[in-house]
This record gives sequence, C-alpha cells and structure tokens, in this order.
Amino acid sequence: MGRLPGFYSALMAALLLLMVIAVGYSQEGDMSSQGKTSPARGPSMAAQPYVVATAKSIDGIVKDLASANKLHDLINAGNVGCRVYIQHESDVSTNQAEVHDAAEDVFLILEGTAIFVLGGKLDSPQETQPGEWRAPGIAGGKEFRVNKGDILIVPRGTPHRRITAGLDVTLMLIKASAPARN
Repeated sequence: MGRLPGFYSALMAALLLLMVIAVGYSQEGDMSSQGKTSPARGPSMAAQPYVVATAKSIDGIVKDLASANKLHDLINAGNVGCRVYIQHESDVSTNQAEVHDAAEDVFLILEGTAIFVLGGKLDSPQETQPGEWRAPGIAGGKEFRVNKGDILIVPRGTPHRRITAGLDVTLMLIKASAPARN
C-alpha cells in the first residue's frame, strides 16, 4: 500500500473534528449542570484499551480485507462514543442511504474508489433503531467520486449513501456519537 500522500494530515483533521465534537458535548453537559452542586470528581477511567496502529499494521489489515467485503474494528465504544474501523467493499450496489441523528462520520479513503451521495432527503425513510434511519435512496443529493487519500466529513443529520457497484474501495470510518440533541 505504501504511505498515502496527505493521509496523515487528513487523519489529523478528522481527529481534530472529533475533539471539537467532544468539547461541544461536554460544554452542553456543563451548561445543564450550572447552579447544581455535585460531589467532587476524579478523572475518568479508560472505557477500553488504547490503540496504536502503525503504518505496517494498517497495511496488513488492508491486505487481509481485500479478500472479501468485511471490516476490522480498531476501536468500538458502542452507541455512545467513538468507533473506528477499516472496511473493504467491492462491487456492492445494495447499500442503503442513511441518516444518523446522533453521530458524525469521517471517511478516509485508503485504497480504490467509491461514489458517495451526500445531502438531499431520504426516500421513504424507516427508523431501523432509535436515531438510525435507512432508505433505498436519496432525492436531491449530490454525487461525489472519491479516491485514495480523499476524506469526507458527514455531520449528523446528513443523508449519505456509498455506492461501489463496479468499484473497489478500502476505507477507514471514524464515527463519533453522543446523545441526540433536542
């Protein structure tokens, strides 16, 4: 795979976005507790082990995933937190459009090409689980062809769909989620 030009700066931009999101959530919590007395607290404990993924280990994951349409979690904090995974997808035309009420997605294209449709409005949306919406397509979205080294940042509430029919892509997805804002 080799080093990706601009990949590390794109990764830093994605991590900066996650930090901004986290600060926003923590400030909302601080504002809601103003005027209330709470017991002294200490630092939180790690929710899960840290991850150090070297370029060599990422190369190995990408090579392993190239054999099938599958993904490899680097970190998964569940419904509230952060999930980072690498996924390979080849010639899939059945991906549904989706909207997340409480999660931002950052896609880093590691290898290959995909088409993303962003914006617009979901066609006949169905809530598959609380705050997660799926639909067969998007009306009025804009199509983007993405390639190795590209980054997409999809804020919560943004309709999006990935299309890989006739294409092959390996991507890293960073998903930051928190309780939905009212």
